[in-house]
Amino acid sequence: MSEDNVIAKKYILLIVVVAIINLTVGGLLLLLGYNMVFNVMFDGNVLLYTIFNALSYIGDDLILIILVASVIIVYDMKFGKNLGVALLGSVYLYSVLKDIWQDPRPYTNYGQETSYGFPSGHAQDAFTAWGLIGYEAHRKRQNIIVLICLAFIYLIGISRIVIGVHDIEDIWGGFFYGAIFLILFICLEPIISKKINTLSFIPKFLLAIIIPLVMFIIPLIVFPLGRSDYGLACGALMGLMTGYLIEEEKIKYNPKTLEMKYKIINLIIGLVLTIVLYLVLSILIKSDLAIFRFLKYFLLAFVVIVIGPLIFTKIKR
Repeated sequence: MSEDNVIAKKYILLIVVVAIINLTVGGLLLLLGYNMVFNVMFDGNVLLYTIFNALSYIGDDLILIILVASVIIVYDMKFGKNLGVALLGSVYLYSVLKDIWQDPRPYTNYGQETSYGFPSGHAQDAFTAWGLIGYEAHRKRQNIIVLICLAFIYLIGISRIVIGVHDIEDIWGGFFYGAIFLILFICLEPIISKKINTLSFIPKFLLAIIIPLVMFIIPLIVFPLGRSDYGLACGALMGLMTGYLIEEEKIKYNPKTLEMKYKIINLIIGLVLTIVLYLVLSILIKSDLAIFRFLKYFLLAFVVIVIGPLIFTKIKR
């Protein structure tokens, strides 16, 4: 058995242990009728709302985009791509689950969020994103970072209860599905990537277009009155995958070869470009129609993974 397989199995065991603890504690609270107890306890507490609302923003789309962009710019293109794909896969999964379950938000939501409640997208994304970063840290034997990632997962989940937009059941579901998705991603990504890498550029590029389009169209047919954001997940996935293939073929940006000062310069340029483009697209594309959301996030993801690295490689050192 290779060292990578041993590391993966140990980390998966950690995920399973955390998931069992989550299921046990959450299940007991639900069985005892405490699903809304913390919503009621914190409802109306302005100080806690302010603090935990700030923590909740860590799970918002712009912050997660900045996280993926930062990994691509200063750490590793492939891992950044994998982090982006995992996040978007998680967004797509919980979007489908929300439209299946159609579970209303708790009354403490007060209209803050308009989508369905179960499972919590923030909790599931947190488990997926920070769980995958934790896996990368575990591979590098950086256990402090693993603990920090675990803390982020729980802080984001708890924050959604404190600000009243989710109850215990929603967070419990988000952690549960997030754990399953993360385990599947860690196990299957190397196998799928290996098979895809045997293909030439054109078949891979066509798959990068067709798969997100099919993923986009199916739920719009199945859930015509759904509230989920399939445009974000599928548009960004197409932009990320097509952009990654072009970058890998033509640009070949490798942050690992750069001195720290150039990584910092690239990070500043890249994040300014990302945030400005996000704001401009948000102004220009105000419609909530799925197709417009698809276009917005396609452009954003494509620019992050192609235009940014292209600029970095053209800057004279």
